[in-house]
Amino acid sequence: MLFFRILLCTLLHTLLTTTTAALAASGPDPAYILEPHNSIVQLGRHAHYAPTQTQSPPVSADALRAHDWHTNTEPAINLGYQSQPYWIRVSFATAAIVDTDWMLEIANSQLDEIRLFVFHNGEPLQQWHAGDQLPFNQRTIHNRHFLFPLTLQPHQQYDLYLWVQNSEALEVPLTLATNTVYVEYSSQRSIIDGVFYGILLIIVAYSFMLYLVLLDRTYLYYVAYVLSMLLFFLWQQGVLYQHVFPDYPRVQHLAPSFISLLIFLSIAMFFRQLLALPERVPKIWICYKVLLILHALYCLLMLVLDYQLVIMLMVINTVMSTILAASAIVKLAYGGSRSAQIVLAGWALLLFCLLFFTAAKTGVIYSDFMADYGLRLGISVEILIFSFALAFRINQERDEKEQALEQVNRERNERIRAQEQALQNEKEARLAKEAALHAEMQQTERLQQLVAERTADLENTLLHLEKANRELEKLSALDGLTGVFNRRTFDEKLQEIWIASQRKARPLALLLVDIDHFKHVNDNLGHPCGDYVLREFAALVKNLLHRPTDLMTRYGGEEFAILLPDTPLHGAEVVAAAIVRHAASHVYSWEGHSFHVTASVGVDSQAPTLAEDFASLVTRADSALYQAKQQGRNRWISYRATERSSHEKGS
Repeated sequence: MLFFRILLCTLLHTLLTTTTAALAASGPDPAYILEPHNSIVQLGRHAHYAPTQTQSPPVSADALRAHDWHTNTEPAINLGYQSQPYWIRVSFATAAIVDTDWMLEIANSQLDEIRLFVFHNGEPLQQWHAGDQLPFNQRTIHNRHFLFPLTLQPHQQYDLYLWVQNSEALEVPLTLATNTVYVEYSSQRSIIDGVFYGILLIIVAYSFMLYLVLLDRTYLYYVAYVLSMLLFFLWQQGVLYQHVFPDYPRVQHLAPSFISLLIFLSIAMFFRQLLALPERVPKIWICYKVLLILHALYCLLMLVLDYQLVIMLMVINTVMSTILAASAIVKLAYGGSRSAQIVLAGWALLLFCLLFFTAAKTGVIYSDFMADYGLRLGISVEILIFSFALAFRINQERDEKEQALEQVNRERNERIRAQEQALQNEKEARLAKEAALHAEMQQTERLQQLVAERTADLENTLLHLEKANRELEKLSALDGLTGVFNRRTFDEKLQEIWIASQRKARPLALLLVDIDHFKHVNDNLGHPCGDYVLREFAALVKNLLHRPTDLMTRYGGEEFAILLPDTPLHGAEVVAAAIVRHAASHVYSWEGHSFHVTASVGVDSQAPTLAEDFASLVTRADSALYQAKQQGRNRWISYRATERSSHEKGS
């Protein structure tokens, strides 16, 4: 539920900043002057923004200046949830600056797409493309935030144009600093983050040790809650994307919804154990479980429905669950539950910190520390308060045991004073109690052993399941008949290899191979013979590919596609000639019949550029294959050769 209160405060923050920005006067402001003493600048108050419908942003200075610009008045730029992209402009002039190497930071690791254009005296100087929809290793500087190196000269005019689009809140905190100052600034933030994460890990370790000693599931659920909050902040700061799944942007995009489900589930189970919600407020607990199931359903709908629509459904679910939880805890607190009173106090302190954080974010108060770390401070306070609630529970149970022991002692003394025979009865009762305690200890040991055995069985089952999943994933990528990769794998790998070749500026070759007159084989010898020919032909061609990076797939029917990374046209033509030659010479035997089949090959090789799409490679190879068929089959033709002449088989 903490995640949802964070979400609500974030929405409040977004509403305030969006309303304030909407009331800001439009029109250009004088360019900011970067003085020598300004080694680090927050650019939010010097920025202007304008909505746009353009999905391919222009780079013309005149076209960019033609937008209806509005002045941002907040320390950071926060435009709320926007379905359309926005332009952000910052103009500044340098005075007699000493340092020429600067760093521009966008301290929001969840922005979907960013395009940055730098103009110097009205002329384009630099540009970058970034965002968490791109693989992490494509960033200019590998950092959890978006960093862009700038080289500034004294007494010059610079214009920064930032095109941003995001499916979440469009918050763009801009910081410009010299490289030296930025390293120090980043180190200070890393130390604070490390202290915060360290506190959470210490609480996790301490609570887990208590669980191992007391075997009380309340502590285990508390550990799960703190760990899920730690995951949330690691995702929010971009640490998970940088170190855990850097090659999977979609995982980064969907991670918060599933982390929120972990938070929802763990805090629900924690309160269930700590406050005995099913026994004390059964109706509220049933409603709360329904909302938990709905939240899990929304996480699944996130995969198929519009992202912002599902987020709004989660917000509604959040409001309802928060109201339910608050009503239950308030009811228990007024009923005298000391644990509920401590939890309520923790929520009050958290709300105070979150309101302070929101006020600092929106500029109502001026506290950089609260704007950057108020959220984490509030969560730390709440987690510590919950620790106090657990500690109070331990003390309460200990006091109850002491009171019970005192009552037993009083009764025993009274019986001793009443008659001597009562002492003997007490001794017998004590012996019986010791025997029961010994039996209970033996039962506890057996339960621990049973838990360990069940845990080992579960781990073995999970290992087998993981192995089966890996095998299933491998099988889903292969063609069941020929044993080579299938068309879906080709579509996935083509774009991946195209981007890699584009980044390395290396050629990528594609061969489209078609078995000539394959229909005659099926018609004359039957489909089982056709399947045999496909398997034999696939094995024949696969043996001609010797590099581990070469990829052969079944493109469809009797057609195969071969991707040859880092291969110029000449090398691809050599492979094509070998395929044609070996295909024509191979002898097929089926039910006493020996026959030959030939192949036609279309070849193309390109050095990918930003101006071309990977689909052009398929189109050109397919065109060459068509020419090979038109000119009599049993031959290969490269796309460039179609403008000159075709090559006969084996040439």
